Amino acid sequence: MAVLRSTSHRAAPAHALSTVAGLALGLLAVSAHADTGVSAEPDVRFTGPLATGGPPLPKGLANVEPYLINTQVHGVYDEHGDRHHVDGVPDGWALVVPMGYGLTDRLGVGATFSANDASTVSGGRKWELGDTSVSAGYLLASGEKHNSSLTATIKQNIPSGQADRLHRHGLAEATGTGAATTQLSLSGQAYFLADRNLRGRFSAGWRLPGRHASLDGDSGYGTPEGFRGQAELHAASHASIGLEYSFNPEWVVATDVIYEQDRGAHVRGIVTSSDGVRSAYDTELPMSWRVSLAPAVEYNLSDKVGVIAGAQVSLDGRNAAAIFAPQIAVNMVF
Repeated sequence: MAVLRSTSHRAAPAHALSTVAGLALGLLAVSAHADTGVSAEPDVRFTGPLATGGPPLPKGLANVEPYLINTQVHGVYDEHGDRHHVDGVPDGWALVVPMGYGLTDRLGVGATFSANDASTVSGGRKWELGDTSVSAGYLLASGEKHNSSLTATIKQNIPSGQADRLHRHGLAEATGTGAATTQLSLSGQAYFLADRNLRGRFSAGWRLPGRHASLDGDSGYGTPEGFRGQAELHAASHASIGLEYSFNPEWVVATDVIYEQDRGAHVRGIVTSSDGVRSAYDTELPMSWRVSLAPAVEYNLSDKVGVIAGAQVSLDGRNAAAIFAPQIAVNMVF
């Protein structure tokens, strides 16, 4: 599960939420971040890498994979790509729970719930609900030679997190986008080597532009107290490639290469000062992008339960936070 946290919603206003440009040359498949734990060979098991998900589950199978993520901001990439060290940014904690179910052998549905340990205006922290998403993935094609698959997915974001009125809720940072965005993605999966103990995945997605977030007061888009208006989100995209190598049925090493891009947002409205003076507010939040690596180790307790632990580490970017995000997840199939 890729971590997309900005330094602060004012320091990196484009949110750095998603974009991975299209690297995908011989791998095939993915929908939600759910995995059956079943591979092409009975003595090989995979949980799935941290960021690049798998194809729809077989009919009747369900999957739950809770993630605990700690995001540490060590710097910020400016508009020229130069990295600057920052101090005093508190670690962020998030609990992200993707769930999936196979309706048929080709069609799977999923939902992802999240909660964030957010900073408060008093200097403390409290757990707040993040955005929720629902998705549907359809298996477009599959092949026997590499047990390959190709999947198309649509995902709808439900703005259940707090995006505005932050001080009125005692928050120093946003926990949601405030916008009901739609994302389309294409993904794939394939197995390689004689024992099929090397698995590759790719995913490339595009968030449709034009969705609006209605904003009241201070928000994750940098608006001040007294603001009333909206943010029109531009397109965003993401791409990732994941590889997993199985040494034996229990132990697997994995890594993802992740690219995220957000083309920003147009924020406009009216700001009313404490003495009743009204003024126009109109700003364009800049594009941001980031490239990260996410190495991990998997341990499979059985065909139904596996654990993966690793970290997302940013390598380069523009208008985005430089992060180190250790995380652990438990993959369970029912």
